Amino acid sequence: MESSRPFFSLLDDEPIACAEDDALGAGKAALGLADLLVASRNATPLTLVVDAGWGSGKSSLMKIIASELVKHQDVHTVWFNAWSSSRADTLEGIIKSVLMRIDRRFLRRALQQVVDRRALLGVARSASIVAGSVLGVTGLVDQLWNRLSASPQSRNDMAESLRTLTTEWAERGPYSPKRMLVVFIDDLDRCPPDTVLAVCEAIKIYLDVPGLTFVIGYDRSALTDGGLLEDLSPAGAAFMEKIFQTNYRLPPPSEEGAIEFARGCARRSGLTAPLTIDLLHLIASHANRNPRRIKRIINGLVLETTLNPAWQDIDDSSVESMVRLILLQYLYPGFYRQLTEHAPERNLVRDFLVYRKAMRSALGVDPKVADEDVDSLYTDHDIPPPSSSGNDDTEDILGKLEARLPSSFAALAYDRSFVSLAGHLWNGANSDLIQQGLSRPPARVTSPPKDG
Repeated sequence: MESSRPFFSLLDDEPIACAEDDALGAGKAALGLADLLVASRNATPLTLVVDAGWGSGKSSLMKIIASELVKHQDVHTVWFNAWSSSRADTLEGIIKSVLMRIDRRFLRRALQQVVDRRALLGVARSASIVAGSVLGVTGLVDQLWNRLSASPQSRNDMAESLRTLTTEWAERGPYSPKRMLVVFIDDLDRCPPDTVLAVCEAIKIYLDVPGLTFVIGYDRSALTDGGLLEDLSPAGAAFMEKIFQTNYRLPPPSEEGAIEFARGCARRSGLTAPLTIDLLHLIASHANRNPRRIKRIINGLVLETTLNPAWQDIDDSSVESMVRLILLQYLYPGFYRQLTEHAPERNLVRDFLVYRKAMRSALGVDPKVADEDVDSLYTDHDIPPPSSSGNDDTEDILGKLEARLPSSFAALAYDRSFVSLAGHLWNGANSDLIQQGLSRPPARVTSPPKDG
C-alpha cells in the first residue's frame, strides 16, 4: 500500500539564468542593463558594479544579463569565479579567461608579436612559430601568458600587448559594430582583501583595454566598518572606488513580489497546502524580502515536517505555530538554542514575556500592578518580588532578576519582531506542542552569515 504522506523536497540555492524564471522583477532590470551594455560597446573599457546585499539576487541578475547578451552575435561573455581563487591565481585566472574567448588567429598573431619584440632568433624563434601554428586556443593562451609573465620586465609590456590584441579582435572581427567581451565576476565581497585587490589590479592595470566590459557582483557596504572587507586598507578601499565608478543598486523586491516568490518556493517544496497567504506574508516579511532567506526558511519547514517526530501529524491549526518557531530558530539562533536546552523543564518564551512585563513595570513604562506571573518569575529565582518586599527600588530588584536570566533577554525586549514572534508562540493554542517539538529538534536551519 502506497504511503499517503505528501512529497517534500529541499530548494537549491542556485541563481536563475533566464528572465522567464524571474519572479522578483530582476528580469526587467537585467534586460535594460544588457541593452545598455551593448549600446555602450564603443565606450569600452567599462566596469559596472551590481550592488546588493547577501542573498538579494545579484547572481540571478547577472546570469540573466549574460543570457541576454549572448543573443547578440557580436557579444561574448565569460564568468570568472574569484571566490575560488587565491591572490596568486587571480591575475593569471582573469587574464587567461579573457584570452580564451579571443579567436585563435588573433592569439597566434599576438604570440608572434611578443616573440618578435623579444628579438628571439634562430631555433628558438622557429620553434615558437611552429608551436603557434599547431597549438589550439588553450595552448596558445598558455604560451602567451608564459611569455607575458616571464619576468617583471616583460610584465611591463603585458598591458600594451593585451591592448593591441583586444583592439584587433574587437575592431577587425566579422561583425559591425565592433565586438565586445563581457567578463562577469560574482561574489567579490566574499573574497579576502588580497584577492579583491588582485581583481582590481587585473582590471585596472592589465585589462583596462578596448572591447572589454566587466560586470561585478559586489556589496559596496562590505567596505564599511563591520563589513566583510573591513580589514581592507583605506588605500585599497580608495583604489576600488576609483575602479568601480558605474554602480547599479539592485532594489529589494516588492512586497507582492516577495510573497509570490515565497509561494513559488512553497509549491516546489511541496508545502503549498499548509502555507496560507498569511503565512507566506509572514515568511516574506520576516525574511526582509530576501530571496535566499525565504528559501532557507522554507527548507527549514521541510526539514521539520520531514524529520522532527513532534511535527509528523500536525493539523492545520498547528502550522502557523511551526512556521513561527522556524522563524524564531532562523532569525534568533542564539535564543532558539537556549530554548531547546531548557525544554521541556522551562518555557523560555514564557519567561521572556513575563520578564518583559516586569521590566516595563520597573521602568515605569507600564503601571505597577500586581501580576502573579511576574511574582512567580521572581520567586522561581529566589528573589522576593517587588510587590511583597515593600522595596521601592524595583530597578535594583529587576537587575538581580536579569542576572539570573539569559543575558539576551534585556536586548530582545526592545526587538519588536522578536516580541511579536514570542507573543504569538506563547498565546497560541499549541504551546504544549511547541514544547514537545523543542524537546526533540533534529532539524536545524542554518543561520546566514553576517550581511556585508
